[in-house]
Amino acid sequence: MNLQFVKYFITLADVGNFTHAAEKAHVVQSTFSTGIKKLEQQLNCKLFYRDNRQVLLTDEGKQLLPKAKKLLSLWSEMESIFSETYLKPLKLGVVSEIDFNAIVPMMKSFHELYPNIETQIIENSEMELHQMLKNESIDGYFQKYIPFDHNDFEHRLIRKDKLVLAVPANHPFATKNKLPLQAIDGQSLIERTNCSLYSEVENRLNKRNIHPNVVFRAKGDDMAKALVASGIGISLVPCIEVEYPNVKYVAIADEQFDRKIFLIWKKKSVSASMGKLLKI
Repeated sequence: MNLQFVKYFITLADVGNFTHAAEKAHVVQSTFSTGIKKLEQQLNCKLFYRDNRQVLLTDEGKQLLPKAKKLLSLWSEMESIFSETYLKPLKLGVVSEIDFNAIVPMMKSFHELYPNIETQIIENSEMELHQMLKNESIDGYFQKYIPFDHNDFEHRLIRKDKLVLAVPANHPFATKNKLPLQAIDGQSLIERTNCSLYSEVENRLNKRNIHPNVVFRAKGDDMAKALVASGIGISLVPCIEVEYPNVKYVAIADEQFDRKIFLIWKKKSVSASMGKLLKI
């Protein structure tokens, strides 16, 4: 049985007119009529009553209609499953210093929409990931900056998070909802050296004559939060909707620092899997 003829049958049953049904199916009327006739020959029965005004289903046609719709639905489901199954895995890089929790919502949405597409995550330095993207070893990567050689690459801002004060749960600041930036003056501070806002924050502190006591320098968010949890000091970290044991977050009342995360991909070289991710 030709599936296209089944589609013609359902369309004609819905529209009730050969001319309009053929237009809806995007074929000439002669092709459409031939398809209906061949389906009737295959099933050895008449599916429609025809007159000058309208087309009506016969008893056989009425019996066939729900089964035909179910057949098309099953076929569409099969196409969806197998088209995803045979897509190449989505390969994405994440710059080492980025808290993976920041990109989890996007990854979760992608998996819910395309559960049969495998996703591979590679953690590395920005330099290594950018070279891998140039070589098309990965489909894209998550980064805190827009590449300097951006002419060959596209980018999208996928997340923007305010910096907040991360403090130990037993710290006096932990009872506050917000504090002025001046509050960190003289406090034991864990600096995030690879923060994209490092220079901006440092300049703002110097301008306002705020001088915390730097006791530790950490590369990434997780390391900084682990040190805060241990009670070593406080830190300025992006506010992500994930709780960390023994760490409380306090908003900064009089300043705003926004940490941004971008998805970078290569122009004119978008895989089918990457194309689906970019639709989210």
